[in-house]
Amino acid sequence: MPDHLFVYGTLRRKSPHPMAKYLADRADFVGEGTVVGLLYDLGRYPGMTELPVASTSRPHAPREEILAPSVRSTLVFGDVYLLTAGEETLQELDRYENEESPLPSFFERGQTNVILADGRTIDALVYWFRGEVQEEQRIVSGDYFYQRSQIRDQKSEIKGPADL
Repeated sequence: MPDHLFVYGTLRRKSPHPMAKYLADRADFVGEGTVVGLLYDLGRYPGMTELPVASTSRPHAPREEILAPSVRSTLVFGDVYLLTAGEETLQELDRYENEESPLPSFFERGQTNVILADGRTIDALVYWFRGEVQEEQRIVSGDYFYQRSQIRDQKSEIKGPADL
């Protein structure tokens, strides 16, 4: 099992959520990284899914033909931590991730490849979202905090300076 964890939402260093501090106190920040996936705005938090595999009539087609072309190069931005405090930290993160999303949706701890800012690739744990999503929920930028700042900026433009 990898010793690293990739986080892309409420557990990131930029997040004011108490669980972000919990993680930062029990793990070492390695740096920023990217993962191939699809990011969705689920309201109070984001969810990331793996890329869908397009159907193909050629069972041994090259990987680039199997992946849907519109999502082939999608990146999700996040933070990477080195887990140093043991299994109890992961158990608490599992509890948090699943407490936030009612069934039948849930987050599942899995593994992925992360490209770090310096170009190195590492294996890391990640929480994949297992629930229904709609295309209109998609965060095309791949960055949850960038998306949230854009929404805040749009709301302040609608109100206008006199309303703030």
